[in-house]
This record gives sequence, structure tokens and C-alpha cells, in this order.
Amino acid sequence: MAEERTSVYEARVNSGKTTYFIDARRAVNGRYYLSITESRRTEGESFSQRRVMVFEEGLDEFRRLLGEAADRVAELVATRPDDELIDVRTAHPKAFTKWSQEEEEALEREFSKNPDVTALAGFAGRTEKAVLARLEKMGLVEPATAAVS
Repeated sequence: MAEERTSVYEARVNSGKTTYFIDARRAVNGRYYLSITESRRTEGESFSQRRVMVFEEGLDEFRRLLGEAADRVAELVATRPDDELIDVRTAHPKAFTKWSQEEEEALEREFSKNPDVTALAGFAGRTEKAVLARLEKMGLVEPATAAVS
């Protein structure tokens, strides 16, 4: 019987329209590797997937550089100029804030009355793209059929 790859760790991260699968595996030759798969829904029920595999000999450097990159992005987000936020929030008061359960429920109620994304964005105090992404996440619209101009 042929030896199979063994999963030693599995995790999943949902981020908007994209899901990331992070797996640590043991190959048939006994060596370990990291597999990161990006999965995006395309038209209909199909998915587009891309995979990155990092083998044990490159893992330390990959981990170090990925950590540095993540730290840099977090630093930039934390120090985003206030005037940039003020400009965006002038038109969209809730931009860059987390959706609450109450806001999602209100969005769903308004969506059932009027599915116009522009009107919903005004109601929610967010951009059209943010409202559309939330509607997709809530399963109220299909990514392939919804569009914002």
C-alpha cells in the first residue's frame, strides 16, 4: 500500500470573497511542508484556487519575512493618516469599522425592502463595495451576479 501525505495542522481564514486554507503536512518521503491555498468563488458554483508550498528547508526564512511584512502592514494601518480617514468618513461615516450584529440585521431588513446597493450604502454609512461585500458574506447576493459601478 502506498504511503499517503499526512496533515499535521489545518486552518481556514475567511476574508471577503476569498478563503485561505493553511495546512502543515508530512510528505510521503517524511519531510514537512506548508501549503497555503487561496480559494475564490468564480461564476456559478466553481472556484479558482492558487497554492503556495513552502518546504521545510525554506520555512524559517519564509516565516521571518512573512512576519515582517505582516508587522509592516499592521503598523501602516495603525498609523494611517487621520486626514485620509476623515475624508472617507465624510461621505461614509462607518468606513473601516467592524459590522455589528445589529447593523447586519438592519441591512438585511433594508435589503428585503430595496436591494439597491447605492441606497443601502447611504443607509449603512458605508461604501457600496463594503455593503456589497457584506451582502455576499451574508449570502444575500451571489458574487457573480452583483456589480457596483
